[in-house]
Amino acid sequence: MSLPPLEAVLRHVVRTGQVIVGSRKTLKYVKLGRVKVVVAASNLPENLKSDLEYYAKLSQIPIVTFPGTNRDLGTAIGKPFSVAMVGIIDPGQVPLELLLAYARRG
Repeated sequence: MSLPPLEAVLRHVVRTGQVIVGSRKTLKYVKLGRVKVVVAASNLPENLKSDLEYYAKLSQIPIVTFPGTNRDLGTAIGKPFSVAMVGIIDPGQVPLELLLAYARRG
């Protein structure tokens, strides 16, 4: 089964669901276990990446690596600035299984 482009899925999640934008706030919500999935830019700084992987593993939250840079991630979710991490609290009309398929894909 072919997956739709991640950019389109993220845009739909932002429109219909509830997301947290930014690394500091996303990490806070990951520590509390309130996020269902985290989308991280491919050029996420190493210290943030290690923190995210550690806390996500503790909270059993899957991580989706966005193939583009933080600028591309910001553009994909409709923000005029770069975004390192996006925490998805509620995927809205997008099935959670679709987001989990991206996480399993790597």
